Amino acid sequence: MPLASALATSLPTSRATTLVSALAAILLAWPAPASAQTLAITGATVIDGTGRAAMPDATVLIVDGRIAALGAARTVTIPVGATRVDGRGKFVIPGLMDANLHLYLNGDLESLITLEDRYHEVVLEGAQIALRSGLTTVFDTWGPRAALVKARDMIAAGQAPGSRIFLAGNIIGFGGPLSPDFRGASAAHVSKAFAARTNATWEQGTGRELLWMPPDTLRLAIQRYTALDVDFLKYGGSGHVDMNFLSFSERQQRAIVEEGHRAGKTVQAHVTSPESIDMAIEAGADILTHGDISGPRYPIPPETIQKLLARGTAVSVLAISKRQLEALQTHAPKGVLTPYMTIAATNIRNMVRAGVPLLVSTDAGVQDPVLLSESSTLAVDTVDARVKLGEGHFNAMVGLEEAGMAPMEILKSATSHVARAYKVDRDLGTLEVGKVGDVVILDTNPLEGARNYRRIHSVIKDGKLVDIARLPVSPVISNKKTRP
Repeated sequence: MPLASALATSLPTSRATTLVSALAAILLAWPAPASAQTLAITGATVIDGTGRAAMPDATVLIVDGRIAALGAARTVTIPVGATRVDGRGKFVIPGLMDANLHLYLNGDLESLITLEDRYHEVVLEGAQIALRSGLTTVFDTWGPRAALVKARDMIAAGQAPGSRIFLAGNIIGFGGPLSPDFRGASAAHVSKAFAARTNATWEQGTGRELLWMPPDTLRLAIQRYTALDVDFLKYGGSGHVDMNFLSFSERQQRAIVEEGHRAGKTVQAHVTSPESIDMAIEAGADILTHGDISGPRYPIPPETIQKLLARGTAVSVLAISKRQLEALQTHAPKGVLTPYMTIAATNIRNMVRAGVPLLVSTDAGVQDPVLLSESSTLAVDTVDARVKLGEGHFNAMVGLEEAGMAPMEILKSATSHVARAYKVDRDLGTLEVGKVGDVVILDTNPLEGARNYRRIHSVIKDGKLVDIARLPVSPVISNKKTRP
């Protein structure tokens, strides 16, 4: 039993409290052990992500990567030898999160061919761009599993900087990048062997063949996949290219969800239509991925929104700003996504009003400057970009603000709501004693406007200051030149 606790048990409550406080102050004043890494942020306004009111002139003390104390400056004793970060005039929030992105989104043939053995380098580049922009944790919902695992583990071991990565690998029921679910037409321009090898790198035994399986056989396939090194599951509740098609039946979806939960993993569904949304809720999915997308014509019915509330299902949404929606409607009126995003804006407003827990989500990846410069939709792509990693989450929060979401709820949609939905809130998502020391320090108050999230002063991950100026360390995609 610790010394303070042992003494406290033998004293009256008031005297015990006084003694414990005094002893804690004495112990904190002693120099920290040489192996300990202690960091103190002082004088800042702390917005902890729980929904509690902002705390002015506060101190956050982080020891060995965890928050050891947090409170008014007069109540926190900073150990001798601690690294101090002056937070006067600044605003401290939890590290931001993106609930749905793709660190390797570069499915063009040139990238797939030239980078076949270097996918993990692009994943690292993406994780570093994300970290530079305040995303200390990201959830990769479709990508090459082995490359994602390699990058995730390198970052976790301290071998490379980057956001903390949680990954799903493939979308269960979908093919790889050169399949009909993505860029099937490109397969005609490479060897059959390369196309098959590339698709297998993503699919890992969870491709379209699963759509034919009866539930009991499907369970075995899911059991094999959960035994691989993935952090959560994502399945296709509806199609990707053919977004109007339903994919798995409700019985099949229940089998996937049950086996995922049996393996201790959260399970999310890719949904793009009113019925796919309702079916995924009934199947017990924890998260609906881009659950604001309900097709080009019909909003999510009110009864389905009420069902989301009743079941506590989280919804990751592809919120965009009014400026981007107007750009879509003006410059790409016949674009595939234009009517989808128009209906999605209505869905987001309705879910915000109803109080559905929404998660910031972007579908973003590392943007290729060459492909951007040659894009036929350049006038849209450069207006409050959604799928540009490092930018999309900022624009998403502006979109949520414009949809009527309260300032504190916007913060939670990028922190604590995400952590809770993925069941990692024991360690992440809020600034509380005992939790991981992931912190973003802003120059301006985010509760006064969502655009203030861009005003990043410092990023701290695992209790260590990040040198954001040097990220990404070894860019592969983002530094490509548009001209020779």
